[in-house]
Amino acid sequence: MENETKELLKELRAYRNDMVARNYPHQQISDIITKWETKKTVSEELQDELEPITDFLDEAEKEKKELEESYQEAKRQTKERRSKEWIEGYNKWKKANEPN
Repeated sequence: MENETKELLKELRAYRNDMVARNYPHQQISDIITKWETKKTVSEELQDELEPITDFLDEAEKEKKELEESYQEAKRQTKERRSKEWIEGYNKWKKANEPN
């Protein structure tokens, strides 16, 4: 697609130059060329601005992974603590219900 656009611009420039050489007062072809040249420049500028977004997305993915790992560790610790609490509670119950 980019090669086709370059070829189109090349042909249009040649046409414009021929018109200028003959002193035709038509501005339309020049406007079309300027429009496409500007689009390319704007597109390149936008691409430059979008590149940091990729870095942002990478950072967000890393942070998401870290949060998931932290969450899993918190779940594991909670399960371990509950297990200990249950054992302590069971031991108290057992001690309270032992025949003297």
